[in-house]
Amino acid sequence: MTEEQELLIDKLIINKELKECYKRNGLCKNCKQTNSYFKWCQPCISNHFQPNFKNWTSGNHDVDEFIQKAQLKAKYDLQIIEWIEYYRFEDVEYLAKGGFGTTFKAVWKDGPWELNDDSQLERVGETKVALKCLNNSQDITADFLKEVESNILVYNTGRTVRCFGITKDPKTNDFMMVMELKDYSLRQHLNNSFISMNWEEKLFTLYNIADGLEDIHNEELIHQDLHCGNILSNDIHQAFITDLGLCQPANVKSSQNSNRNIQYMEYYLM
Repeated sequence: MTEEQELLIDKLIINKELKECYKRNGLCKNCKQTNSYFKWCQPCISNHFQPNFKNWTSGNHDVDEFIQKAQLKAKYDLQIIEWIEYYRFEDVEYLAKGGFGTTFKAVWKDGPWELNDDSQLERVGETKVALKCLNNSQDITADFLKEVESNILVYNTGRTVRCFGITKDPKTNDFMMVMELKDYSLRQHLNNSFISMNWEEKLFTLYNIADGLEDIHNEELIHQDLHCGNILSNDIHQAFITDLGLCQPANVKSSQNSNRNIQYMEYYLM
């Protein structure tokens, strides 16, 4: 914003709070009202998603309600999640099996939503994703939705793994989280590259991990299961924290951790 524009705003907008909001977030190009967040008009975004609620369903009321509330409360495009029909994926391949489920990789034909320069949401196109399937998740659990919620809340600096939405395997009826696909775990990366990495690259990886932990702690959460298998990496030594299923509020005592009945909907019902 130029100095001339700021002077004009100071003259035209009397309300101090509205004036600061305008300077901080800008004006929506669609409705010409002050943006709710930086370059993000929540009423216009809600108008984009809400009319379409009747056109899709996961087959589970809790999942539908969770996704709808998340879409209406998103503060920027990277927080948007959605229900993704399984047929929108192709080239699905097995990746790995863990204690709680199985992970596959696939190509999402549509790709996620992105805000363009005209403040319009548009698809980015084909995107490689990871499909994280929890064993026996035909009946959705609070833990599953809590992990999705944690991913949304902490995705700020891009040092955690983004969740694009939820889908369901039509063969098993298990629900699956649709996540960003990274190259490999930090453990695999260090096994392959540690000797060839210089100190600057090693410190860069540590800095990325610290950024991710800061994002988690800023939401007053604790990861509780951080290890090299739950940190992903790539060829340029970036690090991304994942597997937020055990995240708990920082004020929950360790003796309370056995109580898994977490009120995952609280954030979206506020």
